[in-house]
Amino acid sequence: MNIQFKEIHPFVSFFYYGCTGISIMLLSHPLFLITAILVLVSLNILQGTKEKLLRSLPHIAGMGMVIALLNPLFVRRGSTILFYFRNNPVTLEAVVYGVVMAMSLVCIFILFISFNEVIHERKFLYLFSKIWPQLALLLVITLRFVPLFIRRWKELYDIQKLRNYSMFKGSIKNRSQTGMLYMQKLLTWSMEEALQTAESMNARGFGGKGRSHYQLYNMSGFDWGAVFFLIIFTATCMWGTGNGLGALVIYPELGSIALTQVDWMLYGVFTLLIGFPILLEGGMHIRWHILNSTK
Repeated sequence: MNIQFKEIHPFVSFFYYGCTGISIMLLSHPLFLITAILVLVSLNILQGTKEKLLRSLPHIAGMGMVIALLNPLFVRRGSTILFYFRNNPVTLEAVVYGVVMAMSLVCIFILFISFNEVIHERKFLYLFSKIWPQLALLLVITLRFVPLFIRRWKELYDIQKLRNYSMFKGSIKNRSQTGMLYMQKLLTWSMEEALQTAESMNARGFGGKGRSHYQLYNMSGFDWGAVFFLIIFTATCMWGTGNGLGALVIYPELGSIALTQVDWMLYGVFTLLIGFPILLEGGMHIRWHILNSTK
């Protein structure tokens, strides 16, 4: 399912992900982070990245659990001692801080899955090629490097398997030689294509002045309104952080998890900011039904 958020100007999409990432890192209350995880998971489902999310979920959850478990073992801060591990105190504050930090990183990783779906290579180059052409190209190549290598490795493995070359048969020496052969072919293939790409882009004048893009995006009034919406809501979240709102006091002693009335207002602003693409899609559906009912 392609949602309307993919069709808006790339700058608006990129600005949304930047504002959302900043707000998630600033507002560390567990309720805020749980809401962010739920909203971002819903956004990924709407964008059709459910399969990617499910494949990444074990790694994301494992990373979060490692952080949540290791933090109380290495951090001795806090006044509420739960138990002793090898004569070292494990405090409630360190446990809570580890959980909060893990939730924040989980949010960022889920957000990044959505980012990869919306801000693809063409949009990224469109945004940054005129400002930092070399850096933009390097980032694009880096982002696609790992999945490209994995895909090519699978292709090489399937081809070589048909020729009865396998890394999992024979002695250790034979398996090592076969693996090095795979790696040699993979690197040769990738470097040859990289050279061809560089020569092709150089022939087309990439990074030169006065060049236009084959895919143009124009900022409409709606796009500027969306940018204004994101600025106001992000500024509100930053103001709340500066005034101690939307955060759980952990050190030196764990504070109350209860939210004040102003905290709840900030929570509403934060939820609207995170759920901006979902609101956009809902608004488009409502508009579509209204237009159809008037025909």
